[in-house]
Amino acid sequence: MKRLAWFLLAMAPLVAVPAAFTAVLATGSPVLRTTIPIEARARGHCTWHCHNHGCSHTPHLPRALAGDEGLYGATIAGLKAAGRAVVPDKPHVGYGVVNLAVFCVAWPGIMYALYLVALSQRRKIRALRRGAS
Repeated sequence: MKRLAWFLLAMAPLVAVPAAFTAVLATGSPVLRTTIPIEARARGHCTWHCHNHGCSHTPHLPRALAGDEGLYGATIAGLKAAGRAVVPDKPHVGYGVVNLAVFCVAWPGIMYALYLVALSQRRKIRALRRGAS
């Protein structure tokens, strides 16, 4: 029974994330986008207009994180450089490929691997506690 519980805990993110993604898409967004959405600028909050044309809203994060010279800018510069290396004749396509590879494959994969490590360590700690008592 305990093996089944650990297995279910290990599989939970692999089920919960696609289920949440599907639920969000079912609320009206298209399943597959073919273009970036076009929205009008809103005074009080960011829309796709900010993404497409730059944002003039007051930032909520410090410039070290969100500014062009901070972590955000360094991330974008790195993605652009990697995109130029991957697809030299079409750097925008390369940027998109690298962006998806990093943020849709590598990052979630690393987080899932760390989650499995944490589950494994928790299991070992419980076994050690049972042996000590």
